[in-house]
This record gives sequence, structure tokens and C-alpha cells, in this order.
Amino acid sequence: MTEKTAIKKILGVGKPGPRYLIDPRAFIVALIGSPILVTVLLFWLFVPIFALALGGPVYILLATPVMLWWLGRHRPGFWAPAVLGLLSNLAVVGGMYLAILTGFAEELNSFAGFYLIFGSIFAPIWAGVFGILYQAMPRPAFARQIKA
Repeated sequence: MTEKTAIKKILGVGKPGPRYLIDPRAFIVALIGSPILVTVLLFWLFVPIFALALGGPVYILLATPVMLWWLGRHRPGFWAPAVLGLLSNLAVVGGMYLAILTGFAEELNSFAGFYLIFGSIFAPIWAGVFGILYQAMPRPAFARQIKA
């Protein structure tokens, strides 16, 4: 199995499936709570505090549409949102490097490496914890599929 098919299998891409309602309360609590929970649990490493301060706003802006799209089509867990978090982070860093290479935003050079290294660590962890937190807050009204 190639890397491409492994990622497709984890993300469930390519196969149309049922659509699901998204619980707005659980979504907001999990979205905001996942980076905070990871920071609280790993504060003794000292790095998560800076990661929350510098990467938290980027995570909120990027994870909101990605997770809304994902949760509407799939049930949450840890690994699929974690892979989505990593891929989203790599897409943003790739855009930053593209802007640097084209001369559009050379001042991003100092941030791009930081976001590549620390974002590739914390984005998957935060997104995976998001999936766990969202899954842990079920409400029966939102546990059903949408009829197409």
C-alpha cells in the first residue's frame, strides 16, 4: 500500500458516505478546549505554552472550516483529524514558503520554519484531541445521519 492510499484510507476519501449533523456546542468546546487541554497537560515542557500563544489563533482559523467539513461527512476519532491537522499545517507552511520564494512576503521567512517545526508537532495533537473531545460529548439529537 502506498502512502497516498494509506492517507486516503485514514481520511476515508473517495467513497461517498452518509452526512451527519454537527453539534455546535460540542464543536466549539472541542475546538477551543483541545489546544488548552494539551497545553495544561504538557505545561511542564514549557514549549506548549508558546505553541498555544503563537499557533492557537492560526489553529482556530484553520481548523474551524476543515473540521466543519470533516465532521459533516465522518464520525470523529483521533487519527483522521490528526492527519487533517498535519496536512492543513503543511499546506499553510507551503503557502508561506511559496510567498517567500516569489518575493511576495520575504518577512515570513523567520516564521515559516517555526510553524513548520512546531506546527507539525502540535497541529496533529490538537486536531486529534479535538476528535476525542468531540466524540466524548454526544447528544442524541446530533447523533443521527442527514437524509440526502
